[in-house]
Amino acid sequence: MKKLLLLLITSIAFTSQAQDVFLTENCETLSVGNLSTDPTGASAGQNGWLTAGSTGFSPYATNANFQVVNAGGVNGNVIQINGSSTASTATLGQSRFITQDITNSWTNRTTGNDVVEVEFDLFSGAPTTSLSSFRNYILDASGFAVAGFWFAPGPYTYTPTGGTATTVTKALRGWAYYDNAGTPNYYTFKLGGTSTAPDDLILSDNTWYRIGVAYDYNTGAITWKEDSGLFYTGISTGPDAGVDLTGARFQVSSAVGNTLGANVQIDNITIKTVALEDLLGVNTNSNAIKDFSIFPNPSKGVVNINNTDTYINSIEISDLNGRVVKTVNSINDVNTQINISELSTGVYMMKIVSDKGTTTKKVIKE
Repeated sequence: MKKLLLLLITSIAFTSQAQDVFLTENCETLSVGNLSTDPTGASAGQNGWLTAGSTGFSPYATNANFQVVNAGGVNGNVIQINGSSTASTATLGQSRFITQDITNSWTNRTTGNDVVEVEFDLFSGAPTTSLSSFRNYILDASGFAVAGFWFAPGPYTYTPTGGTATTVTKALRGWAYYDNAGTPNYYTFKLGGTSTAPDDLILSDNTWYRIGVAYDYNTGAITWKEDSGLFYTGISTGPDAGVDLTGARFQVSSAVGNTLGANVQIDNITIKTVALEDLLGVNTNSNAIKDFSIFPNPSKGVVNINNTDTYINSIEISDLNGRVVKTVNSINDVNTQINISELSTGVYMMKIVSDKGTTTKKVIKE
């Protein structure tokens, strides 16, 4: 079933624009057990995966840290990275990572396909006290991470500038090399809240999420997106515009004071290049579906959803944690009304499924 679904998604994507697919990994052809026989990253393991750990750190990465496991359900086989329970020093963490080398694929890509996209399924996992973090990176020719994701399976405490210490659990953020007021550095970007008041996006326990990150070689623009509409955001420019790319990496890093290493599972990985960003195969800006009007917004009660010629099939409303709070099926009309009076005050994502595609709109309940 999973293979058939991936083939269908790929076929649909090809109808929108030409693309170069570097990798499609649904893990079903991988053998359960060690992903690789070389934990130094010198030689590739199953399906070209390189496995390694932070150089010189202890404990060193072993083959047992990189596994193919059967997760059951619709996912079946998945890749699992077992994180370390310790960090080397107060300033250096312990990382274990898997990498796909895309150097040749990037060099030989179709002319004009200058946007690289990495899409994958991420399992949020069970509640944990681990201080490990998961990272996904798009790597440039110097080995720097130009874009990706950052995820804390367990508690993470941070102090914003001028603010108070805050602890979050299962927070997912965007990751980018970014020029912040003339200070280029690595930054994480909150994916929840609003553009004027960003907040941490907190994932639900034991849930699979399909997410994607895109990097534009020409502008340095970075885009982050989640398949059900939890977020679709990014930064328009970056200091790394024009850098060539060499790899896509997934890693679990430890932190000082950690006593329990998190085990993170990923699946259905796609690496490709396109001319225009179309993360997760859904172009929410297409003319066919962009003309939905949502009003009033904000609303205390009824919300109207209108379009001139696109039939609405169903509507699903989720909170910023990804929990579905309201579903309306079998609408089959160009106009409809949804009563949200029973919802708590806050920001919600409205996923509209129509006969011409799917789009997600932000709705505010007063």
